[in-house]
Amino acid sequence: MNRKSRGLAGLLAMLAMLLVIAACSGNNGSNGSNNGGNQPQTDGNDSNKPTPAASVVELKVTGFKSGAELGALPDLNEKFMQENQDIKVVYEGMPGSQFKEFLKARFSANDASDVIMIHPGLSDVIAYGKAGYLLDLSGESWIKNFTEASLKATSNDGQIYAIPNDMNVLGVYYNKQIFTDLSIEIPTNWTQFLAAAEKIKQAGILPISIGNNDGWMTLAALYTMAPGTVYAQNPDFDAQLNAGETTFLEGWKDMNAQWYSLDEKGYLTEKSTGVSLDQAQQAFATGKAAMYIDGNWSLPGIKAANPELEVGMIPMPSNADGQPVIASAAVGTTFAINKNSKVVDAAKRYLEFWSKTETQKEWAKSQQAFMTINGETGDVDPSLQHIAEVVASGNSYPFLDQGWEFGGAGTAELMTSAQGVYLKAINSDEMLKNMDKAWDAAVKNR
Repeated sequence: MNRKSRGLAGLLAMLAMLLVIAACSGNNGSNGSNNGGNQPQTDGNDSNKPTPAASVVELKVTGFKSGAELGALPDLNEKFMQENQDIKVVYEGMPGSQFKEFLKARFSANDASDVIMIHPGLSDVIAYGKAGYLLDLSGESWIKNFTEASLKATSNDGQIYAIPNDMNVLGVYYNKQIFTDLSIEIPTNWTQFLAAAEKIKQAGILPISIGNNDGWMTLAALYTMAPGTVYAQNPDFDAQLNAGETTFLEGWKDMNAQWYSLDEKGYLTEKSTGVSLDQAQQAFATGKAAMYIDGNWSLPGIKAANPELEVGMIPMPSNADGQPVIASAAVGTTFAINKNSKVVDAAKRYLEFWSKTETQKEWAKSQQAFMTINGETGDVDPSLQHIAEVVASGNSYPFLDQGWEFGGAGTAELMTSAQGVYLKAINSDEMLKNMDKAWDAAVKNR
């Protein structure tokens, strides 16, 4: 080999060695942490480095809203993340029929989400709170944004276990045209209500349309009656009932007689045990009755049956003269914080976001529900404006079974025995005695 050839061979060898070194260096840079070459590439300028993934907190939220029932939830979660870019919300939802057992299993396995949408009431959110699973929110500054009435569904012994997100109401629908034609003002007490019903009856119109083929409408009616009667006289009735210190017969006797007097006076649908809820609603919607007792959720059905109907809704004025009218209103959804969450600060920021008027307004509108924020009615249907204002004023009481430890037993017997009273098989006191027996049986079998 001549001198020129040896020089060329040496140069090629050096180049080959440099390529090997470069390749090794490149591999060390991408695989030094054994991540398969997935490390982000940078240009060495710290200001251009992406935010490390560890700085974004993942907030797991679970709820019983899914599919069409999600409403504004996805949009609100996105808005929250835009305002809080260090938090990523991951929502898991399922139908309410599956959720209770799902949540029970998650808590048992110590694997519940950071924020949980829980059903309101004593046997759900309050039970989990008392068992030590949920964080007490009573010390948070934003909790005062909610009405005292709505917080009853999430509170116990001074501790608040969740924020109440929306409310549904039970009340009395009335035909505005009939009331106008008969010069009837909206009744604000029981005396005025009876006078209105009598005037309607004398005009040849059925005062109140009701269907009792399953007893549910009487349950709804008594739920609207109780706030202005039972609880106006004894706000601690539920606590006493749960402690075994009182009975339905003792606490409900006068109210029950009050309600059934309407049937005796001919103000209710005749032979109502043979009438369904749909038939009762249809009779009201078509102008055959002046009033109808149901929840805000029935308004679309009423309007669909008669788009021209001028309808309004008021709380049942079961109260005595000079006493305030109290609406029957129940929280629909709540948000609680898992006490064992590792991202409690992020969870609190999420609930603070949900405590804002604009958040709750958007959520309530998407659920066709009422707001739980002090002084706010939200974008409710004009037909519900009157009762919405009563709820916003704080004059409301939760659906009764939300405060009962054995609500299932009490309500089931109520609906069954109510039919017996209409059929004259039993009287109203015997109905209450049957409810007490059902309650006692549930206590023994717990």
